[in-house]
Amino acid sequence: MGKRNTRQRILDTALALFNEHGAPNVSTNHIADELDISPGNLYYHFASRKDIISELFSHFEQHMLEVTVLPDTQLPNAEDIWLYLHLIFERQIQYRFWYRDLNELSGSYPALKKRFQALLELQQQTTQHLINQLAEADVITANALQRATLTRNILLTLNCWLGFSTITPDQLAQNPNLAVWQVISQVAAYLRDEEQHQLEQLARMYLQ
Repeated sequence: MGKRNTRQRILDTALALFNEHGAPNVSTNHIADELDISPGNLYYHFASRKDIISELFSHFEQHMLEVTVLPDTQLPNAEDIWLYLHLIFERQIQYRFWYRDLNELSGSYPALKKRFQALLELQQQTTQHLINQLAEADVITANALQRATLTRNILLTLNCWLGFSTITPDQLAQNPNLAVWQVISQVAAYLRDEEQHQLEQLARMYLQ
């Protein structure tokens, strides 16, 4: 088996174990045992668990950067926004170990915390820009304070949803469309009647 293949298998296995049990509860020995390789073989590719977490975060970061920026060519419609949010939640679910133990991992890895804060800043800028676009096009009716509050509420839902869903009995984290609706429904109160009707139709299609 090639070195590259073994390295990728270590990352894939670590990600699965981190997602299931939480990164603080999974050691390099657990990962090696799951792969049926020696700890020495694992250390040949990664000197420590920190290196594994850092590389997984880099993959997560790249995925998030790819999906967080909306095209600036035209005003997105409801389906565009739904897809945009769906892609974000899919990536968060894929790397949910970070959100599962956000406080602990942020405290243990200050450099990763700074990079995550940069992702949050990009999310905020993109969300705020989108809401302002909708307001300027009279798709939503919201003053500056309401738009700022709406932006914060959306960011809270985007980044706290997975933590909340881990303690609910129905495994909400496995349903990104439900998470998307939780975000979009916050915008619904500011929509005109016609857009509200379109949004409800879209929700029925995706949530059935």
